[in-house]
Amino acid sequence: MRNREQPVDRLVLMVLVSRARQAAAAGDLGTLRATARDLLAQLNRRGGAHALADADERELDRIYDTAFPLTDPADPKDVLDAPWPTTAREEAAEKFADEDTPFGVHLDGLVDAALDRGDRELLRALAVTPLGEVDSTSQALIADALQAAGELDDELVGLLAEDPYLSRDLAGHRKPIVAAATADRFRPACDERLWQLTSAPDADWDRLVSTAVPRGLRFVLRGLEFTGNWRVARHLGAADLTPAERAELIEHLRAQPRERQEAAFTMRLAAGDAHLLLPLLGLAGAEQLLRLIQAGQAPSRVVRNDRAAILAAAAEVRPADAERLLKLVPNDVVAAALGLRRKPIMTRVEKWSPVGITAYGMLPPGDGETVLERWVALRELRRRAGEMFPAPERRKQHAVAVDVALDHLAQVGGYADAAALDAAGEAYAPTPMPPELRVGPYTVSAGFQGAEAAIVAAKGGRVLKTLPKAAREDPGLAALRERLELLRGETARLCGRLRRLVVTGEPLPAAELARLRATPAGAGLLPLLVWQDAGGRFGWLDDLDRSGPLIAAHPAALAAAGLLAHWQGEAARLRLCQPVPQLFREWYAPTPEESTGQATRFTGRVVDGGAAARELASRGWRLDDVPQARATKRFGEHTAVLHGEVSGCWGTGDVGFARLEFPGAGADRVPPVVFSEAVRDLEQAARAGRRSVGDHPEGLARSRAELLTAVLAQRGSDRITRDGDVVVVSGSRAVYRVHLGTDAITVNGGRRPRDLAYSFGETPHRALFRPVADRGSDTVRLLSRVLLLAEDEQLGSSELNALGLCKPDGTPCASCGRVHS
Repeated sequence: MRNREQPVDRLVLMVLVSRARQAAAAGDLGTLRATARDLLAQLNRRGGAHALADADERELDRIYDTAFPLTDPADPKDVLDAPWPTTAREEAAEKFADEDTPFGVHLDGLVDAALDRGDRELLRALAVTPLGEVDSTSQALIADALQAAGELDDELVGLLAEDPYLSRDLAGHRKPIVAAATADRFRPACDERLWQLTSAPDADWDRLVSTAVPRGLRFVLRGLEFTGNWRVARHLGAADLTPAERAELIEHLRAQPRERQEAAFTMRLAAGDAHLLLPLLGLAGAEQLLRLIQAGQAPSRVVRNDRAAILAAAAEVRPADAERLLKLVPNDVVAAALGLRRKPIMTRVEKWSPVGITAYGMLPPGDGETVLERWVALRELRRRAGEMFPAPERRKQHAVAVDVALDHLAQVGGYADAAALDAAGEAYAPTPMPPELRVGPYTVSAGFQGAEAAIVAAKGGRVLKTLPKAAREDPGLAALRERLELLRGETARLCGRLRRLVVTGEPLPAAELARLRATPAGAGLLPLLVWQDAGGRFGWLDDLDRSGPLIAAHPAALAAAGLLAHWQGEAARLRLCQPVPQLFREWYAPTPEESTGQATRFTGRVVDGGAAARELASRGWRLDDVPQARATKRFGEHTAVLHGEVSGCWGTGDVGFARLEFPGAGADRVPPVVFSEAVRDLEQAARAGRRSVGDHPEGLARSRAELLTAVLAQRGSDRITRDGDVVVVSGSRAVYRVHLGTDAITVNGGRRPRDLAYSFGETPHRALFRPVADRGSDTVRLLSRVLLLAEDEQLGSSELNALGLCKPDGTPCASCGRVHS
């Protein structure tokens, strides 16, 4: 892999060729190997591919063929176990290249063969050979196999760690592609390489950014003293620390000036343990406020904040301390909740800043202003988005910001949610309704297609799939587009309410149901959910007793009543697209072992504490670090407590999940919805912070399996069976195993998932339907792939080639009989 480094130095190449010449004369094979690595490192730099003179290439071939003679060209170990790619060895290596790779010498097929035979010598040669390439998945398989055999020695670790991209993956920093024990072997080598790269103030950020996350107090102290690029200093200052190292850092900072202490605090924000420095800064008690400030920060999206939680956290400190903390960690939304930064926030609104708009919703009303007047102003901001932002993505970003601002405004005004605020706002200042547009034989209006707001065209009472050209060109369409934008906002806010109703199981009073149903969004979306009435009956909205409160059915509650499969089958029969996840939402029930009041399914799961903490905080969990890491959340009358296995803090480093308990009740006495949602939160946190290559979301796999089961019940297929979280597809060309949690697809028992084109399955299979309007495309794509693989006799050559079933070798293909070049 090419490094983003400085251009090759030809003088350095000349020196290295001379060194190889001297080592060959002395018979020094060790120096020859090291020199070959240095030469290849230089040639992999920018502009170095053809930097060697022809005479030098010929001399190097002679030197290395003599020092490392090739004795058996048919033995891949003999061919690959050489430090320099001489012409003779390159020609021999090409015979072992994968047939389905048209460019370069790719040797992943040899990796599979070596793993099958347990040939560890060949695996070692494949890991470091300069005669071909293996992908990162293959390198991970090699490293895991050698680690399991006790043969992943320091020399090999050091060689692989020289590649910054590969070492980052093998150390488990970018994504978990190796076992935890293998990652532990690579991390010290990554640390040492990073230490060397940052030993001088001119450390290159472009080289550093590709490396693994630093570990250890020495990096933090170096970051505080670093005088070069501020990005390098920040990267070092956010190093992973153990609990003992964090305590040592605090003691070190006690004697430092306030400026140095605040610099360390700022650096540790990225690490997630800055809250431990708050007492040092005289801000003891502000820990929860800091967590809320950080949870509400997201560089690429606007975030809904909980005003009551912000006010409660701010009440634990003095107002002056809250202001000081917000200067250290700016957050306009939190500042707005406290009534601060009014003028700067209004300036940001005037500049159409998405974050400024969300903060505007959180500001208490000014003098002479009412909440409903601000509702009108925000609605106008949403309407004008089409004029201000021609680009669809920018319009969408702005619309989401307005929706979040209205959610914040509902909290300020004491409304149940943004949907209730909408109902009150419509009574105060009704949205102008444009008349239907009549264009020739067509009638065009803003309404709903299933669960989505859309401009709908009809002809002779029949709804058309697309707008006719005459309607698209009619000037009257502009008013409908404005109405559509407002309707989409109303829909998004109502969906937020519906999602909370499903998640919490709280009843919806009859009067509020009537108010919501009187709105266009409520009339369109409420009938698409399954409800439970006061008499305990489940059904569609119009089939139930609506004189009393209704509950939006949760799949865990339906499963407990033995009705989930029935309603999922109804959804498949109707091809129902719901506004929020309900019938195919991930759900969980306690196992027999968990009926004592402790959910132990996550016991032993080790996660990245920072990533898991951010996910839990965004879901309303309160995080505590003393005396051990734990998280708490209220679910109505019940409290869920997650205990960590290791002492330390949530902000950084690894945290082990120990158990989830519901104090005062056994898990079998906790309402199914509460148990399910608590476990779902933890699964999402574990997924966000997963450290092990084997981790996958259990609930996602099951919900996908339920959707596939419901679809197959309508059409049937004897080629598709289920084996736990894996779907086995017995196609006419091969047997495919599709993991419903990780999306991995393997062919004919292969170890390596096939890398299929994103477009494969992007168009939903004719048997599938979209179960949820605002998401589910990944699920639909995966299940479309399953159904397409069951019909693999109809696949084209590009798909067969990606699956490894057609070879572009110019000969008739065994799978399809065609010739692929």
